[in-house]
Amino acid sequence: MRFIDAHLHSDMIEDIQLQKLVMMGMEAAVVPSPHMFLGNPPVDTLFRVWDRFVTLEVTTAQTLGYESFASLSVPFIGLGQSDTEKALAALPDLLENERVVAMGEIGLDTGSEYEKDLFREHLRIAKARDLPVILHTPIRLAPQGAKVTPLILEIIKEEGFPPEKCVFDHAGEATLDFRMNTGGMVGLSICWDKMPPEVAARYVIDHPDRRDKVIVNSELGGEGNDYFMVPRVMLAMRLFGLDKTTIDQVCYQNPKEFFKLPVE
Repeated sequence: MRFIDAHLHSDMIEDIQLQKLVMMGMEAAVVPSPHMFLGNPPVDTLFRVWDRFVTLEVTTAQTLGYESFASLSVPFIGLGQSDTEKALAALPDLLENERVVAMGEIGLDTGSEYEKDLFREHLRIAKARDLPVILHTPIRLAPQGAKVTPLILEIIKEEGFPPEKCVFDHAGEATLDFRMNTGGMVGLSICWDKMPPEVAARYVIDHPDRRDKVIVNSELGGEGNDYFMVPRVMLAMRLFGLDKTTIDQVCYQNPKEFFKLPVE
């Protein structure tokens, strides 16, 4: 069966693993900017990352048999204040690239004042360009999740950004009901430190009224011990008895329509 991985850090994955994903059915991917840089690299590092996302990642993907699209943003961990300002100033022009389909990942992790200020700046830029956003939220076992996740929605409303243009990614069981009531899409990120495949499959099966709001993705890059999480969710859904049309909806149609991807 086919799928689109709407949160795949392909720049940190070996080509052979990406080719295996294609053989498993991956037809497209959205590559988000990282929310965190280790150390304190210069802003030129971020500019090179952005350029890679709209050049090398695109041609490599086509060589391997899938389409790659980008989601750009400024990391909220790892850049100094002056470099962050330079990156924000350069970002709007880069968002005009035809391969850029969203802004992200943006959002909050600890809810610091710096994170909130940068989040607001991102939302203002995305709103001016009518771009959807991929939201970084605290992962399922993060103790601050119950407090910070609602704060993300509060800031979205204060900035007048439409929640329906948001993917509330990294969903955990404790905050699923809240996310589903935001009006946005909910990203079930299937990763070693996030949602297990069987939990995601069971949620889709048990909540037929919410399937139009679900996007299954892997959120994987260099840290994962299994790059094939979306296919594992698809297999679990099949083994649990879900029909292929519904599997296609949450793993292909929903991300295609939300990001307006030019794929068949």
